[in-house]
Amino acid sequence: MQGCVYKLCGRAIPFDLMVGDHIVPWSREGPTTLENLQALCGSCNLRKGSDPQKAVEVHFDVDQIAPSKDAMCKWQTAAMSVVLRVIGNEPVLVEACPGSGKTRIGLEVAYELVKKGDVSRVVIVVPSLAIADGWQRAASAGSTDTPTLPLRTRRDWRPVDPIGNPWLGAIITYQSLFRFPEMFLAHATDPGHRTLVIFDDVHHAGTDGAWGASAQGAFANGAWGILSMSGTPFRTDRTPIIFVHSEGGSARPHFRYGYDKAIEEGVCRPIQFVEARGQTTFRTEDGVVHSVSFDDTEVTQVGERRRFRAAIEWMGDGSVAGKLLEDANQYLLALRKQGDRDAGRLVVCIDCDHADEVASYMAQNLLGRRPIVACSRLHDPDDPEPANALRLFRASHEPWIVEVNMVSEGVDIPRLRAVVYLTNRLTLLSFRQIVGRVVRTDRTNAYDHGCVYLPADPTLLEMARSVTEEARLLPRPVVIIAAARAKLRLSCDGRDWSYSIFATAMPSGGRPVWA
Repeated sequence: MQGCVYKLCGRAIPFDLMVGDHIVPWSREGPTTLENLQALCGSCNLRKGSDPQKAVEVHFDVDQIAPSKDAMCKWQTAAMSVVLRVIGNEPVLVEACPGSGKTRIGLEVAYELVKKGDVSRVVIVVPSLAIADGWQRAASAGSTDTPTLPLRTRRDWRPVDPIGNPWLGAIITYQSLFRFPEMFLAHATDPGHRTLVIFDDVHHAGTDGAWGASAQGAFANGAWGILSMSGTPFRTDRTPIIFVHSEGGSARPHFRYGYDKAIEEGVCRPIQFVEARGQTTFRTEDGVVHSVSFDDTEVTQVGERRRFRAAIEWMGDGSVAGKLLEDANQYLLALRKQGDRDAGRLVVCIDCDHADEVASYMAQNLLGRRPIVACSRLHDPDDPEPANALRLFRASHEPWIVEVNMVSEGVDIPRLRAVVYLTNRLTLLSFRQIVGRVVRTDRTNAYDHGCVYLPADPTLLEMARSVTEEARLLPRPVVIIAAARAKLRLSCDGRDWSYSIFATAMPSGGRPVWA
């Protein structure tokens, strides 16, 4: 439908997004008649309330923000220079590998633009409530290495309410934006404000999808500037991403910082892949039971999928999944014994039922108690239950967290030392996001090294090779050979090793010293 220009703010918004308002407020005995009614946008109606009939302009007080106390690293300084030179004229994309510090770039850009008076409102869009918690924590006064910016989240604010003083803006999810696009259009174009919009992990918003369409509707004409960030700026379906220049399905960032450079400069920790080989057993539709090893090469594509699914689902004596969990737990215990008392492990599962099975297996066979589980049976990125589980894990010394689609990207937990890959997500995008959970540096620990445990599925191994080829400083993979009722054997560089498999120290050359 064709829109109209609203009286108070002068904005053109479609008819189906208008809100009816009493000119003389109903609370002041204003009648509900045509003569006393007007059409307003949602934001003007909320801000007006029962105030006199005028546009209420709110200007943010810059004295409420504060700079970071710690210096940025080299790549962040370079990226800032590029972003500030371009933003305001065109949407900007920064590509930086997971764990390298994209959140700080976003907050530093916001701080500089607010301080200079270029913008007076900031809206940050993220994939989940747990990631929103991380951004709010980074923007709080308690974080010394990032600027202090007063930003709201769903925990203390509803999108249908005004942002209000003394807040600079809000951190929202793509799902919330999809539900309330007209409200965020109104927030972005409030009278007296110029809005910076930051898209975290922008690859979630394809131009043809619902999240992308709502983002474009809310901010394409309403934002003063747009900053997009991603460690994996591509989509599995190869469709374009909103506000991102691309060629042939690949994004063209204004600034790129790769994993190889991040390891070289000490921004990210090196990782090592640990492959588990052994037998898996599954039954086909004709009732025949098959036992297939990961060393078997004469396997059809269907057979590979069934072998992989059996490997990540079956947890028993000599199982591949069981050996992965057992070895990761032994490694965790060794690290904690050496003094890394906060060392944590992450298990990524298929779905909530699978996560429950994994947690029960670990309680009965490894831990003696149930690990923290974070998953949403509602399949809702705004679900507070898994976000609260992540907050509990972050604030505690718990050794394990089992999750489904909650820690795969954007969640900063530096004490994670390893991830066990028990999910059927076999796209390069998902793989790199999951691996990225253990590349974040922890400068409080001298042995700063991450591990990724995975079944020796050909697709996973090929994706692992793509990571090791990108960052040539990474150590070679380790192989676990899982066999029922047999002692665990390990193979590295053609040599067999008895347990344990990991280094007690990381020398300057980047390769572990084997026990």
